[in-house]
This record gives sequence, C-alpha cells and structure tokens, in this order.
Amino acid sequence: MVKGMQAAMAAFVLALPAPAPSAYPFEVGETLRYQATLGGIPAGAATMSVARMDRDRGDEVFVFTAAGASRSAILTGSYTMTSWVGAERFTSRRFQRRSSFRGRTTNESFRIVGDSLRYRLEGGSQDWVTPEEPLDELAMLYRIRTLALAPGSTHELDGYFKAGWNPVRVRVVGRERVQLADGATVSTLALQVTAAGAVSEVWLTDDARRLPAQLRVPLPVGRVTLTLTAAP
Repeated sequence: MVKGMQAAMAAFVLALPAPAPSAYPFEVGETLRYQATLGGIPAGAATMSVARMDRDRGDEVFVFTAAGASRSAILTGSYTMTSWVGAERFTSRRFQRRSSFRGRTTNESFRIVGDSLRYRLEGGSQDWVTPEEPLDELAMLYRIRTLALAPGSTHELDGYFKAGWNPVRVRVVGRERVQLADGATVSTLALQVTAAGAVSEVWLTDDARRLPAQLRVPLPVGRVTLTLTAAP
C-alpha cells in the first residue's frame, strides 16, 4: 500500500506560511479509525493519530502516526508511519516508514533538514535536495487540513520532501455527502489529487476540523478506500 500512499499523500503540501499552532484544526490525542475496502470487499483497518508532542533539535514538534493492516484473501500486508513535524514552522524533521506487502518488507527512516534544503536516508551517506518547506506524505495530510479550500479551486504544489515527486496538483471537485462506516453521513469537500501520474481522492469534512472522512488511493491490485468508522 505504501507506494500508492506515497503518490497519494505527496499531493498534500502547499508552499504557504504555516498557521500559528493555535490555529491547527487538530490536537494531541486525536485518533481516527478507518475501515478499508478493495473493490467493495473488506480489506482491513487503519488508524491515524496525533500521538504526542516531542522536541527535535530544540524545537517543539508534533508526532503523527499511522498504521494499517490487512489479512484478507485479496490483500495481505501492513504498514506503519511516524512523522515528526515542527509545531511553529510546520515542516518535517524526521519520517519513518515500514511496510510489508506481497512478501516484500521495507523499513526506512529519513532525517529532513529544511534549513539546509537536504534530507538523508538514515544509515546512508548521500544527501539529497529537498524543497524549502518539506513535508512527508503523512504530514501532508495534516497540513492540507489547515488550508482554505474552495470548490472549483486548483492548486499546483511543490513541497513534497522528495523533489522528484513535484509538482503535484490538487483540485477541489465540490461538496459531497459521505457515508461513514457506522452509517452516519457527513458533508465533505471532495478533492482529486494527481501526483507522479497517480490519481487519488480525499474527502474532508466541510467544517472547522477538516477530518479526512474518506480516502481512495491506487494500489497495484486496485483502489483501496479508507472510510472513517465514526465521527470522533
């Protein structure tokens, strides 16, 4: 799922000044739970969380986490992601990603230094160039929740920490009702995201919290849909 998630989440960054910490629509302790389906068939579960606050190089940072697993007949695997993101300057500092699908396991940890426009895979010796406001794919989803989105608008973005994925494009398709896993429906803003040739979809609740009510991302075996189990 991670390659698809990379392409999907790479679109969730906009090179604008980050809002003040008090303006964030999320807070420590927020945990979102999802049910996954593939072609309408149950395919596991996932969570996303604002796990805690920490410090990195003397700065206060958010610690975001995400995890998912599937043991279905059509998809077996798991992934975890952890992202350390500055609370004052909303840029990625560290990013860890582990995935296991189809018998292939990857385990990567990145150190991202936006001040020097560099990032490095920990354990490696090569530095790579990163944009001025770098964000990893998990941090991007939280960043987009802070933006002023309007139906019909289109954004060309250039801030994913791996510069080769840029530019990415986000189009606000309009407003739609989305049914959650518990049967309740919520009003959302429907987004279409294009990155590295992959098209993904995200539905954010049309309120101050901008909760990701549903995500649909491409995988080699089809398009996986993550639906919020219930509004927290």
